[in-house]
Amino acid sequence: MIKRIKPGVMVFLAVLALVYVSEARAVEVESLNGTWVAQWTWEDQGSWSDEWTITQKGKKITGHSDADYHLKGKIKGSKVNFKVSGAECAIKCKGTLIADNAMEGTMLCTDYNVSGTWYAVKVSNVTASPDVSVNETEE
Repeated sequence: MIKRIKPGVMVFLAVLALVYVSEARAVEVESLNGTWVAQWTWEDQGSWSDEWTITQKGKKITGHSDADYHLKGKIKGSKVNFKVSGAECAIKCKGTLIADNAMEGTMLCTDYNVSGTWYAVKVSNVTASPDVSVNETEE
């Protein structure tokens, strides 16, 4: 009787482990809308930081950086892919959401065949709007 139970238990534990691993890896956020601080690192070229403002509509994302780069791409589940224009070269970025407020990935400068990595942390859920004003009243 133990031999019949053991294979069933093993199958159950294997399925449970696969479900746990797939759920642990799949990080999805409600929205990428907001301000992100990014760290870019090129192989043998150094690194720099800048701030991104990202807007998400469905699976599409657009944005810009404080260095005047423009971002355009897609998000599908925990995968993020976007292109950066306005830089010295065209940059293709692939990444993964690693938490509800962080993502990381690889990048490739297609003009010069130089690669690197990037990491971004969300610092605000609000994107700046030029139409917003604050009215203060004195008491």
